[in-house]
Amino acid sequence: MTTEYHPLLRKIHWATAFLFITAMLIGFYCGLQPPGTSPRRELLEVHKSLGVTLFLLAILRVMVRVSTAAPPEPASFSPLVRLAARLNHWALYVVLFAMPVTGYMFSAAGGYSLRYFWTFSWPRLFAGNRSIEHAGELSHGLLAYLVYAAVALHIAATVWHVLVKKDATLARMWPAAGRDRGSGVT
Repeated sequence: MTTEYHPLLRKIHWATAFLFITAMLIGFYCGLQPPGTSPRRELLEVHKSLGVTLFLLAILRVMVRVSTAAPPEPASFSPLVRLAARLNHWALYVVLFAMPVTGYMFSAAGGYSLRYFWTFSWPRLFAGNRSIEHAGELSHGLLAYLVYAAVALHIAATVWHVLVKKDATLARMWPAAGRDRGSGVT
């Protein structure tokens, strides 16, 4: 029985975490800046490109997750901890898919730039549709609060497991978990 997630899934997790937090911080900062100003415009290009990258990583993550065995939850987890962990993970999956979709809706319908890291532009499937623009903007803005809450809870739970519980929960997802125990898994 495995005690850690598949090595590819762990790599995707940490890449996602880095990109997700970066996109979240850029989005938060841009929300504080006046529209149409620099560096807001340029940072929003990065924010949207990270969002698309995260969407593609989320698809890959789900494919790897359903095709590999997951380690069992530690026996020390109470039913409440198990439920909280599952709900928070589902919330994170929801925002990994919903934020890029609603951001795309807002940008595509609103006529905003859809360039991917200054290379090519994504097609505008909803060009000029004010209803979709409004729905995308409203949903993206409201979902941002779920992002902040879910990420904060995820990080807080990790810190709790490491510093308070002192259990091996983090080792299940740590990138070098297999190497640390000499299993040869990388």
